[in-house]
Amino acid sequence: MAPRSEEANVQIKDDRQKQILASALKVFIHKGFAATKMSDIATEAGISYGLMYHYFQSKDEIYAELVKNAVDSSRCMIEQVKADDREPIDKMRALVAQIFKSVGQHQSAGYLFVLMMEAMTSGIYPILPIEHPHGSGKPFDMLVQVIEQGQHKGQIAQGDPAELVQTFFSAILGLASLKVSGTIETMPDPEILMRIFQPASQTTTRH
Repeated sequence: MAPRSEEANVQIKDDRQKQILASALKVFIHKGFAATKMSDIATEAGISYGLMYHYFQSKDEIYAELVKNAVDSSRCMIEQVKADDREPIDKMRALVAQIFKSVGQHQSAGYLFVLMMEAMTSGIYPILPIEHPHGSGKPFDMLVQVIEQGQHKGQIAQGDPAELVQTFFSAILGLASLKVSGTIETMPDPEILMRIFQPASQTTTRH
């Protein structure tokens, strides 16, 4: 039997890492970061405990990779919306619709979003070997820029842009958590969430 090529070995390693990450994602969501052990992930992945360390040195490394994937995915989604030539409020509307569709149709997307948001708010980030998703080019601050543009045009409610984005992310985290736990079967109408951006003048008019 001929030995496997280097390319084949790389593919096998890549596939196994993806298998471990997918399994770890489920375990982290259901048990939380602190309670999860490498043995839990190995069991979920169907591989030996010792073999786990051939691919990842610790649960911190696995968690960091998952959060990085989630942040990169969010950044890509927001960059696409931000680069669009639509009005700021329509960019936010498109983003909400896209997130709701992704979380509603793909369980893994919901898991990743919940994982990212929990990492951002739980104090875990300082121990992870990755950048915090705040700062230039990061998902949070990219949205703050869109909100500021919308406020300048009178399309989005006034107030601290960062607080609006925090409220936005918190609302999606809550809905995503309900979806992945099975508490709700479908995501709500995106327009419901869009109301947090509605200027006071428009709210008054509707009353």
